[in-house]
Amino acid sequence: MSRPRGFVEADVLERAMQYFWTNGYEATSMSALTGYLGLHPGSLYRTFTDKHTLFLRALEHYRDTQTRQLAPTLLAGGPVLPRIRTILIDYLEAAADESVPRGCIAVNTVGERLPRDEAAGRIVQEILALVEDGFRQGLEAAARHGEIPADTDVATEATTLMTLLQGLQVVVKAERDPRRLTRMIDAVLTRLAEPVRHVDA
Repeated sequence: MSRPRGFVEADVLERAMQYFWTNGYEATSMSALTGYLGLHPGSLYRTFTDKHTLFLRALEHYRDTQTRQLAPTLLAGGPVLPRIRTILIDYLEAAADESVPRGCIAVNTVGERLPRDEAAGRIVQEILALVEDGFRQGLEAAARHGEIPADTDVATEATTLMTLLQGLQVVVKAERDPRRLTRMIDAVLTRLAEPVRHVDA
């Protein structure tokens, strides 16, 4: 009979995700991870095999616990555009409060691991697709409720918001005052809410 694990896997994945998010993949050693997690190396290896497997599981944990919450958050009731603004602004506020802004673990993975790490690349693609789909669902609701024009190309605008969000999480790592980017967010959302102007030929 195998010995029962002395830890809750979801808790380990959450803490491992945070550690990789802060330190990156290459700078993280299994010895540092086991020390941070407070686990015996044998327990960690029996469950996750190696550092790369644990990293992939941590990325999947991010996908499942954070990214999948976007659509439900935007569809929770009430106006959608203020919710989109809050989500985008929250990233700026988090960066402003961090001594060294972490950005996004998915975006960081693109810079550090892709294209050579195909497994990580597939998970990142899933994360980006979920973000885009979450914004699409939110914009569809906004169009139904009259917050944005009914003929808005929500698929294209969802891609725009997804790209904006990922771009913000790169820029905040170099921006001394992340809150300064609020004006760009407001400009994008203001444009979304404006009726389409047709220019006569």
